[in-house]
Amino acid sequence: MFNRDTVIHLIGDPCLNLYRALGKGYWYFKFDDGGLSGTKAVLVKALNDRPLDTWVREGKVFAAEMRAKEKR
Repeated sequence: MFNRDTVIHLIGDPCLNLYRALGKGYWYFKFDDGGLSGTKAVLVKALNDRPLDTWVREGKVFAAEMRAKEKR
């Protein structure tokens, strides 16, 4: 079993965070570097409904997509 802090630590991007949408039944990544922000919903009720490596991979991909937007 793992928690959101483990996911964020393994992703290693200081601008990325992971939250549970209270009362909504899903989680979301939030990227915010002060100038650019965005979110990506992950439609699972419990964090451990998905493997840790899936969370880490999707978080890294989302952060990379957001950083690519910065360069445009």
